[in-house]
Amino acid sequence: MNNKTKFDLRSNCDDDFSKSKPTPTPFHDWDYIVYSQRWPVTGCSQWKERSPSNTCNMPENNSTWTVHGVWPTKIGTNGPYFCNSAIHFDPDQLEPMMKELLEFWPNIEANTKPNSFWKHEWNKHGTCASTLPQLNSVTNFFKQGLQWNQDYNLATILTKNEIVPNQQGYNISDIYNAIKTTINKNPTVECVVDGKSKQSLISEIHICFNKSLDLIDCNITKQQEGDILSNCNGKDNVMYFATIPNNTLFTRSKNHADFGGSVDATVEECLQNDFYEKNLLKLYSLVKFLIWFTL
Repeated sequence: MNNKTKFDLRSNCDDDFSKSKPTPTPFHDWDYIVYSQRWPVTGCSQWKERSPSNTCNMPENNSTWTVHGVWPTKIGTNGPYFCNSAIHFDPDQLEPMMKELLEFWPNIEANTKPNSFWKHEWNKHGTCASTLPQLNSVTNFFKQGLQWNQDYNLATILTKNEIVPNQQGYNISDIYNAIKTTINKNPTVECVVDGKSKQSLISEIHICFNKSLDLIDCNITKQQEGDILSNCNGKDNVMYFATIPNNTLFTRSKNHADFGGSVDATVEECLQNDFYEKNLLKLYSLVKFLIWFTL
């Protein structure tokens, strides 16, 4: 397999928790869903690197890959997000599935506001996904994310391909092919880089669905033979640690800049960004109305 990598996903605040504010999108239509699962060890490492006082919510089963998000995506652009403000986030609707959420879709960042991560995911992405009957409520949206976590259990898939957490790491092509050959579709694999050791650490694995909720390839543009969808180092091993490494300083993989990524931001920072984005959308709508009115 070529070391050449491509990464076709669009970055926004909670796709990569970018510190930079995403440009609000006035459109609400979308083409496919990016379903993201993350390796909580890497996520926790990034969170703890921000402050010695930060703590993490980790799944009881230390082999579990947790849900990051269900992200409706329009080909060739960011978003959409914040689509239907009439459907408010109601944390009470999560109570019947709270045990599963805490284990399989937790907010890794423990010392943040309760429900802040789930609220963020619903407001930014769930309100857009709600155009599908299968995802038209807070309950249905989170149930589907949890169900996919069981249907596409990454720990099981990787273990069956003899990829388990260790100190040596794996070639990115081995990780990629383990997923691809199991689901028979192209995934994407995302890494972050330890700024001190310069090692690539596996961060997230994405699989994609159409509006019928059928699996599809995540590559939107045609791939060349041997290409993989990843920002991970194609030459050195990608680390898949079992425990949180010490003395790490994280940056995005160098290839991440090619698709607009940057250093991760916290859930709280993203929620603050959400406030600004919603107001920008309102301003945009007002300007469009004034232009139309004065014609």
